[in-house]
Amino acid sequence: MENWNYAHAASRGTIARQYPYNYEMGLGRATQSFEDHGLAFPGVICDVTNANASESNQRGFYGRWSQFMEARSWTELMPP
Repeated sequence: MENWNYAHAASRGTIARQYPYNYEMGLGRATQSFEDHGLAFPGVICDVTNANASESNQRGFYGRWSQFMEARSWTELMPP
């Protein structure tokens, strides 16, 4: 998380405040059927050995945060 501390400090500049953050790194490279050495992983996975880098974690975090903010009850947040 210390990277975000540096990003926050760097974002305070006059020029930096004119531009929004871009969370597109590795976008479209994730898969829902990732397997490594015979072990299948659930969920959306970005194999960084092929993509080199990704912001999938940040997109997942803010996507889930959005669900929490929009839900009217805890029941809406439960998986089907």
